[in-house]
Amino acid sequence: MRAYFNLDAQEFPVTVEHIGAEWHQDQIIRYQGFPHFHWLQTQRGAGNFWVGNQHFVLQPGAGILVSPGVPHRYEPLNKNEDWQVVFVTFQGKFAEDFNQQMMNREYVYIAPERGAIFTQQVEEIIKNLDTESVDKEWVSALSYYLLLSLGHEEAHQVNINHPDFKQYVKPAMDYMNDNFTGHLTITAVARYVNVTPQYLDRLFQKILNLSPKEYLLQIRINHAKKLLVSQKHLRVVAVASESGFRDAAYFSRVFKRKTGVTPLNFRKWQT
Repeated sequence: MRAYFNLDAQEFPVTVEHIGAEWHQDQIIRYQGFPHFHWLQTQRGAGNFWVGNQHFVLQPGAGILVSPGVPHRYEPLNKNEDWQVVFVTFQGKFAEDFNQQMMNREYVYIAPERGAIFTQQVEEIIKNLDTESVDKEWVSALSYYLLLSLGHEEAHQVNINHPDFKQYVKPAMDYMNDNFTGHLTITAVARYVNVTPQYLDRLFQKILNLSPKEYLLQIRINHAKKLLVSQKHLRVVAVASESGFRDAAYFSRVFKRKTGVTPLNFRKWQT
């Protein structure tokens, strides 16, 4: 069992905060999620992992990357069998802004057959941390590559080469990411890519398995989470406004529905 905790970020754009391998994993329940991106992957045994309304059984090689502030829990599949995992949490400015790389999804699941490369990348980081003179810039570079590789798996799961994704869905996603703080409507997004709102909805459902409205809401909630943690002086009404919500009461209701907690409690428990 090898593990490092509370590593110094030293103003790197991204690096590991906690990392370990052959870790004997017990039950963990995070009703408010974790403050940073969190990767967990099975090495031996198997585990149950719940995120949102989804349940996964993490067999050897399988793993899941969870976005900050997303409620989740996990435990050994069999209480009488040891569950060994690799784990990594990421910190740094790039890590904080990584949601767009994941298409603003709450998690990315990695199937067992695609997991070996990520175990190798974690081992390479630990190998460098095991040395007497740690090259922290190299650790940061390896951390960046790992996080980016995991984020790209979301693109692997989505058919980014589909003509409709290139012509309509991706431009609509980019437009929403660039303009979500204003009074942006799905009608305006559809007009931007020259289709009807109904057709845009069908394209999003077909390719991303969620609606444009849901995607826009995820962008706004993720941005609000970041503001709540990074700008503690901002009142909830300001967080709502800067995240594209015109009504603070509505924002609070939606935020609690998506995260399970109020904005103020999220700030309290994440800082």
